Amino acid sequence: MKQLTGLLAIVFIVVLAGCTNIHFDNGEYDDLAENHKSEQWHHNFAAALYEGSSAVDLSEICTDSQWQSVHSYKSFTNGLAELVVNEVGPIWYPKTVEVSCAQVPYKVQ
Repeated sequence: MKQLTGLLAIVFIVVLAGCTNIHFDNGEYDDLAENHKSEQWHHNFAAALYEGSSAVDLSEICTDSQWQSVHSYKSFTNGLAELVVNEVGPIWYPKTVEVSCAQVPYKVQ
């Protein structure tokens, strides 16, 4: 029983220690609107000092509209993949980036 409690405490600390959450809004966010949403993984390497994937191009994702929000976070799947890979050392740090595009009648140039 003591080992189980210790294991649960370690798992709880690991799960909470790696959570990051960054949210950017362009104007007022309408959560009820039917918006185009895109989700992709972003990769960092070597203790998150080297950015392995290119920056998210909002004009490429929201081709016919403006971006409404960008949400960068470490999901459970990201954390699980990171935990497995980083057993040998601080190698890979994935995050999920969600982009929401507003449905506007025109795109500002």
